[in-house]
Amino acid sequence: MNDREARRHDMFGRVQTFGNANAADFAAGSKAAGHFARLAQIVADLDVEKARQNGGSATAKEVLFDSLRLDLQGIARTARAIDAGEPGFADRFRNPPTPTQQALLTAADAFARELADPAVVAKFVAYELPADFVADLADDIAAIRAADADMQLDDQTGVASTAAVGRLIREGMAEVMQLDAIMNNKYARNPDRMRAWDSASHIDRAPRRATKPTGGTPPTSTKAAG
Repeated sequence: MNDREARRHDMFGRVQTFGNANAADFAAGSKAAGHFARLAQIVADLDVEKARQNGGSATAKEVLFDSLRLDLQGIARTARAIDAGEPGFADRFRNPPTPTQQALLTAADAFARELADPAVVAKFVAYELPADFVADLADDIAAIRAADADMQLDDQTGVASTAAVGRLIREGMAEVMQLDAIMNNKYARNPDRMRAWDSASHIDRAPRRATKPTGGTPPTSTKAAG
């Protein structure tokens, strides 16, 4: 949700609050009651789409790579110790010089191929690596690939949610425009209630960049229906 949409979303919430506070002024089934109800549903739908835009898969993937990095470091360190008695052994278990995510995953796949041999695994276990260290490595690799798939799904969901937010904002603005006409008629002789409606239905303008004074003060808000 961008700043423009967020300001309109905030305004919808204020209008919804106004409608709840003054519900007794409008008969059940009236045109105003219907518009307030539809706006309430739009606000609820916007909250859902906003949450969908804020996925956490990237953070979860970073945590998984931290675990994989530690796995590879432990295996490579042990391989160097084994190499003292078996020259060249450590060459089969080298950490990548640049630990990017892709490089780590490539190295993990290479380690896993070498560790498919039970005799090789036994050498590491003799150095007190846990008996299930190969299974742990495989689990970390699988979890990262699953996280990749989740992130792709999140991206697709985010695109769909962005489109849905735009549609809902337009629908909400249409509801507020209808309500604005009704409120101006309903409260034509009730200036206090009209001021409350104007306050609820205005939309804050985006902050302006600092400029030289021109002698006038630009307006800081606008009516939703204007």
